Amino acid sequence: MIARDVLRTRAAAAAEAADSYGEIMKLTADADVVLIGEASHGTHEFYRERAVITQRLIEEHGFMAVAVEADWPDALRVNRYVRGDDADTDAAQALRGFMRFPTWMWRNADVVDFVGWLRDHNDGLDARHRVGLWPGSL
Repeated sequence: MIARDVLRTRAAAAAEAADSYGEIMKLTADADVVLIGEASHGTHEFYRERAVITQRLIEEHGFMAVAVEADWPDALRVNRYVRGDDADTDAAQALRGFMRFPTWMWRNADVVDFVGWLRDHNDGLDARHRVGLWPGSL
């Protein structure tokens, strides 16, 4: 079977499953790195589903870092916030650094919700176990 056929088969199984990301969680159980791609920038559905998958990777598989395609100073401000090391009072404030194009990519309701979730997740953890959000580049 070629990769395209394998992907189609697994995608169809995932779409029919009660737990639509269960197959992805099984496939990534032993992974050190998971890359989440997208078909288009700016769709609410993509941002929402990426957050759901990332939350599950953190909760179920212990992932400790989220690397994002973003400017270093802006992403590091968010990283400080989610790790509890900044004076920003909420996720929206932590994301205010994203002023350059494309602001909509990071300053949208779904990302605000995810950043808030990540801060809440980290709040009860010892500093060395907190998940970071880092600027990454390939």
